[in-house]
Amino acid sequence: MTAPCRLAVLGDPLTFTLSPELHRAGLAAIGWSGTSEALRTPLEDLAARLDHLAAAGYRGVNLTHPLKQAVLARLARVSAPARRAASVNTVGFDPNGWWGETTDGPGFLDLLALLGRPPARERVVLLGAGGAARSLALALIEAGVAELGVCARDPEGAAVTWRELALVSWTRWDSSAARAALESATLVVHATPLQRAEGPVPLEWIGRSAAIVDLVYGPDPLPWLVRAHVSGRQTFDGRALLALQARRSLRLWTGCDVPLGALTRAIGLSGLE
Repeated sequence: MTAPCRLAVLGDPLTFTLSPELHRAGLAAIGWSGTSEALRTPLEDLAARLDHLAAAGYRGVNLTHPLKQAVLARLARVSAPARRAASVNTVGFDPNGWWGETTDGPGFLDLLALLGRPPARERVVLLGAGGAARSLALALIEAGVAELGVCARDPEGAAVTWRELALVSWTRWDSSAARAALESATLVVHATPLQRAEGPVPLEWIGRSAAIVDLVYGPDPLPWLVRAHVSGRQTFDGRALLALQARRSLRLWTGCDVPLGALTRAIGLSGLE
């Protein structure tokens, strides 16, 4: 490797992200020099931003809300999982055509494997029906998840856009049916960008034996996850999935396997190696 590998993460508002730290730690762990930066990119600026970064010699970018679907029209090649999910979180600037992939679902399966939780034994409830939730749902279904439910504000509308995912059961957020699904779940995943101190749903709705994963993370622990952890539940915020997604993104960009420990240490995360 001669020229430094230049990476970035794009999103809006992108007020707090650990992706640059993960990128830099991953590159260092495989002996590559490189840089990474967080670039706030509103939806209307996405095309110009991508053109500029590619022309400047960047190797690739990670994408977060609200860019994961909009980028599809800009790519020459999109993987089948990303196309089905209508969501791309990893872009590579290949001279032969930009490519797009999703590491959301595969990264989540990596997390379950590390936790010793085979999908075939899990009753999963996803809170939210956006691109991240859809990516996770597709991966879980392909991995043979035992049961999969989705709580959404508009379950009828979401079910139309998810119509090919016939194995999903739908409930309306804050309904009695949603509460029943959460009480029987073994794994609950909050997959919206919303951050509320009280949590996305009342904690007492979730069974005490269930594990909880919140895809959100911030500079401080999420209050509702702290309460869930104190109550004895197994909990993870978005840093766990972020590290595993980044590991897969780095593999796509560099062709090298990054030691997971190098990534978790970079963001102060323990218990995954």
